[in-house]
Amino acid sequence: MPGETLAVEFQNVGLWEVALLIIAVALFIFLLMLALGLIRKATATLNRVNSVLDKVDHEIGPILRNANTTLDNVNASLVQVEGELEKVSSITENAAHVSSNVANVTSLIVSAIGSPLVKAAAFGFGLRTAVKKRNQGVDEDQVRRMVEASRQTKREAKRAAKARRKAER
Repeated sequence: MPGETLAVEFQNVGLWEVALLIIAVALFIFLLMLALGLIRKATATLNRVNSVLDKVDHEIGPILRNANTTLDNVNASLVQVEGELEKVSSITENAAHVSSNVANVTSLIVSAIGSPLVKAAAFGFGLRTAVKKRNQGVDEDQVRRMVEASRQTKREAKRAAKARRKAER
């Protein structure tokens, strides 16, 4: 074994076997070049993704600070609104209290003045009705007298006409 070398012996190799070997080597080289092209494209895509992520990383800090500032301003505004709502609630309670007092005073005034006012209104209505009936009675009597006088006049005119006819005969 010393001095021995490994050698491949090509004995009885046909032409089609050599052509097949060349095609296999060519296919291997083609696939190797295709893989290298895909690796380059993937590398370029990863580089673009990395650059976009770097830009986002640089820009996200100020955006987050602005968002934090905005949230702080909104929270401060909400605190002010809560204070105003408490004032409005206090004003509403006072208005309800005043409204209740006005209703109580109104009911007292109505009960104090209302009863005599109702009595006076009833008296006035009764007086007016009585005067109207009295006047109506007087008017009816006058109409009756006029109708009676008219009838009397007609009767007398008829009697006079009869008497004239009798006198003429």
